This record gives sequence, C-alpha cells and structure tokens, in this order.
Amino acid sequence: MHPTTDKTEIYATPAGTVYQCDRRNRLLLSFSGSVTVLKLDTFLRLQKAVDAIDLEEMAASTNRASDLEIISVFGCDRCFVLTLPELYALNDLLAGAKFALELNRMLHECLSCTLA
Repeated sequence: MHPTTDKTEIYATPAGTVYQCDRRNRLLLSFSGSVTVLKLDTFLRLQKAVDAIDLEEMAASTNRASDLEIISVFGCDRCFVLTLPELYALNDLLAGAKFALELNRMLHECLSCTLA
C-alpha cells in the first residue's frame, strides 16, 4: 500500500509523515523507510511512549545500553529499535501530528457549534 494514495497528510517533517485514512479509520506513520498502520488509540500510546523517554538522560549516558531504545506498544505489530537521533525525529513527528489532530478536532467542534 502506497502511503499517499487516497490519504490526507496530517503532519510531515524531513524524517517522515503521518497520514490519515478516513476510509479505513487509521493513521499511517511513514518513518525510517517503512509505513506502519495504526489505530488512533495505538498512535496515542506510541506518542506517549516516545514522549516518556528522557532523551537528555539518554544523550548524557556513557552506558552502551543507552545507545538504543526499543519501543513496543499494544496494538502495533511493529517494534521500533531507535537511536537517539531517530528518537528525536520520531518524537517531533508524533508530537506535531498529535497537535495537528487535536487542532483539527477543535476546529470541527467549533464549526459544528456555529452551524447548529
């Protein structure tokens, strides 16, 4: 499945793009050379998991185990194994997409109130 066919771009950075597919009621995360299909609740769990990682602590650590972070969330068939730069990029992408989705929801809510 090509991520841009019949999809709406929600948010994009140089590292990736989040698309919305209204037909399947899913979000498509195009990141690091692959596309991951997510339900909204899974997307929010992924965003929360990435946001919870202390990137400053990870960057300051000299422990070799802190070079990578493994992220797996319920409802997602993909396990993300990411380096610090990839985590920064994914965090930026997911946070921007979440903001865009929330802004869109609020705009629709406001328009519904004024049209009613």
